Amino acid sequence: MITHTTIQALGQARLADLHDQARRDALVRAARRTSRARRQQSGPCARARESRGKDLCRRPGRVIRDG
Repeated sequence: MITHTTIQALGQARLADLHDQARRDALVRAARRTSRARRQQSGPCARARESRGKDLCRRPGRVIRDG
């Protein structure tokens, strides 16, 4: 027969595992939200950054034309 302390230790280990899993899931959801928000940026500056890999909109006096 399993003693009370063994059952309690197994329960605590299971609870800690569930907490870790919930924390990992929350981090994954936050990362997905962030990447989705970045993809949904609109405008010529966002498209220029994606296509050329540069931040052309932050250069003073630079005009980016779409087309």
